[in-house]
Amino acid sequence: MTDDDLRALVGGLPDAEVLLRVPRGYAVKARPTAQGAQATGTDLESLDAWVIAQRGQVRTARVPSSMGSRPGHRAQPPPAAPQRFYVLPEDALTA
Repeated sequence: MTDDDLRALVGGLPDAEVLLRVPRGYAVKARPTAQGAQATGTDLESLDAWVIAQRGQVRTARVPSSMGSRPGHRAQPPPAAPQRFYVLPEDALTA
């Protein structure tokens, strides 16, 4: 895949800005699964390498569970599984 193909692929990933705090001028994109990346004709290693080459990072974070506690119950819901995200400058997504 060319640089422009990877830029378009990462740019088309779902935004995840509400999940991570990042400096202004940075975009947060949900990292695809290995199966999802393969379906688009690339692999995660290539996507990760491209993001890092664009001054970006691959981050892992726990997303808060959407389950709230019920009235009268003190037990906290279990945390959601960690998820991976791409954090990269917004200008890396525009050519």
